[in-house]
Amino acid sequence: MSDEIEQHVREELQQLLDESPQLAPTQFIDGDKLTTVAVCDGVPQIAKSELPATTRFACPSLAQLHGTPVCRIYNLMQSLRRLNEERQQEAAAQILSQTAVEEVDGVKMEAPQLPPSPEVINSTVGGETDLRTKPNGHGMFQNLQALQQRFHQLLAQHPELDPLVLGTPKGSVEIRVAGQRLSLNPTPLPGHPYSEVHQTPQVRLYLLHKTIQGLEAALCGKAAEIEVTRPGRRHRAAEKLAQHLGQMKCGNLVVPVRRSRKNLFVGGPAREIIYPPMKVRLTPQGALAEEEAQQEPLGHTRVEYGALLPEVKALLSAFFAYLSSKVSNESRCH
Repeated sequence: MSDEIEQHVREELQQLLDESPQLAPTQFIDGDKLTTVAVCDGVPQIAKSELPATTRFACPSLAQLHGTPVCRIYNLMQSLRRLNEERQQEAAAQILSQTAVEEVDGVKMEAPQLPPSPEVINSTVGGETDLRTKPNGHGMFQNLQALQQRFHQLLAQHPELDPLVLGTPKGSVEIRVAGQRLSLNPTPLPGHPYSEVHQTPQVRLYLLHKTIQGLEAALCGKAAEIEVTRPGRRHRAAEKLAQHLGQMKCGNLVVPVRRSRKNLFVGGPAREIIYPPMKVRLTPQGALAEEEAQQEPLGHTRVEYGALLPEVKALLSAFFAYLSSKVSNESRCH
């Protein structure tokens, strides 16, 4: 029964996020907590801090926001958090009921207690709580500092990560981590739904980045740059694409790119990619050559992106990174 309720809550929350993919940070008072709720690129974010008794805030209460998208999103996320806590309690009770405990003289067994709820919860859509901080008297500035520290710690734990494409209401975003630096690049490739990849370190870093930007905008007026790199230079992207073309072992494939409503043609034997009106091929000297291709080639086998081999997916990622580097260089020249 709880699974059906949770599924219904998730569907209602996702519908709200689709209708309001961007919501500026909104502060309100919920009990003895000062709460900030924001939605960035369809990803909800919540931060809580202790409300000092000696300070008066000109913030509305949660009841005064009744019926607004912010209030509805907050209530749904709180419901998901409570459902998750109930599931954890049931699992703990099930384990304890199946575990035999030997009696020892002089030892008193006490019932286990759950840890307190986290003070800061970032995107509980997936049922997981990640960002935590202890109550303090510094309000949101202390929370911002804790988030920045957590961001750098997570980068230190994962200095190198494989590229991951996340689908957002604004379009797909390729998340890369190389050399302990985060890089976010738009891509026409279809992205993974947030619910499928929310536990990956790439998405956790992305959420931390967006949360920090939102808090900086709310507290300082604008978001300052944090450890985020610009797209790689064109020669690096070209070298990587040439490397993948040289290692490619596949036939002639055609992959539909839904976002651009065009087809991408991979010529394995010829070591080339055709994305009309552009054609990129590998020369015998190992360099890339660009040509015009106004017509689509024939004799290619249609394959959906999800059914591609990992090495072909890596080739397509390298190709679109190459295109992004070209756009970046051209805009920098103008």
